Amino acid sequence: MPRIKAFDEEQVIEQAMELFRRQGYEATSIRDLIAHLGVSSSSLYSTFGDKDALFMLALARHSRLEWARIRRQLVDSVDPRTTIEGLFIQTIDQLLSEELPYGSLTLRAAVELGLNKPRVAAFLSAYLDELVTLFTGFLDEAVQQGRLTLTDPAPDVARYLLLALFNLSALAQMHLDRDALERYARVVLRALDGAASRPLVAVADMPVGG
Repeated sequence: MPRIKAFDEEQVIEQAMELFRRQGYEATSIRDLIAHLGVSSSSLYSTFGDKDALFMLALARHSRLEWARIRRQLVDSVDPRTTIEGLFIQTIDQLLSEELPYGSLTLRAAVELGLNKPRVAAFLSAYLDELVTLFTGFLDEAVQQGRLTLTDPAPDVARYLLLALFNLSALAQMHLDRDALERYARVVLRALDGAASRPLVAVADMPVGG
């Protein structure tokens, strides 16, 4: 008779996601995973493959949850600026509610692994494109309905806001203070206040001396 697995695969992936989010990829060993997940090494390898394969499953799981959270925040908005501000505040609340500001696994993977693991880099690039498309649709609809004015293309604003949202996690790891995080969010949100955008000044065009 086929052997019945004594664990829930989805629950194991969820637990692995949290462990990778707390410790990072490099600091998490197979021994750590076995101890934390409560599965044998043979079960882990036969079901999920190696550490890289389990990490990709955990990253995909985290990304789906993250995407869904952002999607819920952007649905049925009366005031788009208030909606986006709420997304930042919700993220700050989440960071402050944790014992340590572990933040986003997608951000941690990008910073820790970057281009050293092409499979991770490709996944994160595609995921960022999905988020930009989601945010751009929200911004475009708000502009078309006259509820928002942008001085830059919606995809550029979307990418700026999303990267700033992820940066909250990085800032929280250095300075876990609500006031500092909210001040950062206010500066970011000024991109939605209709202020005229100015072109970047090239170094060669900058005045030299007093």
